[in-house]
Formats: sequence, C-alpha cells, structure tokens
Amino acid sequence: MDNIKGKPSNARKISQTLTRRDLVALVAKRLQKSESEVAETVDVTLDSISRLIRTANPEIRIELRGLGVFEVKFMKAAATVRDPRTGEKIAYSGRRRKAHFRPSKLIKRFLQKDAKADNDDSA
Repeated sequence: MDNIKGKPSNARKISQTLTRRDLVALVAKRLQKSESEVAETVDVTLDSISRLIRTANPEIRIELRGLGVFEVKFMKAAATVRDPRTGEKIAYSGRRRKAHFRPSKLIKRFLQKDAKADNDDSA
C-alpha cells in the first residue's frame, strides 16, 4: 500500500497550489495595474477576512456573492480527546469552533459540470 503520512493510496493529488503572490498577479493583470499597486489591496482584503474569522464571537457568516460563504461554527463537543504528549484519553466538555467555507451555487454548478465531463470522457 502506498501510504505517505497516513494518506490512502487513492487520495487525490493536487497539481497546483496558488499563493497570495499568484492572486496578486492575477488581479494586477485583470486591472491592468502593477503588482505593487494591487498587493496592498489584496493583503488588506485577506487580512480583514482572516481577522473577522479569528475574532468571531461566537459565530459569524461572511458572504461574498459569486464566491461563497465563510462561516465560523461550533463543533459538537467530543466525548473524549487524546493528549498528544502522553496518549492519555481525557473527557472534554468544551465546544470548539471551526472555520467552514461553502462555495457559491455558481461555483458548484461549474465544478459539477467539469465532473460530468470527466465522467463522460472515462466511460
């Protein structure tokens, strides 16, 4: 079995990772401005979203039409957790928060269309 760091052998392989720098380049090209002019705007936008998510008290929903919804939700309290240092199981009654992204209907339709085309090609 080809397991690397606990990943199953059928795990999908990501062919490309886009970074902040790539996003700045795309926005600069689209606006026909220099990357240095656009970099601050992109940084402020990403920082603002990140700050809103981090300071959500207790829950928040950030809706960006055409892109999707960022939400901070409470997770169900786990009955037991494991201390990573000792391996000891501990009863945990607290509630944890998690960040969740749900893509817009437009993006979902586009991705489903691509998936259907891939399935049709393989058949």
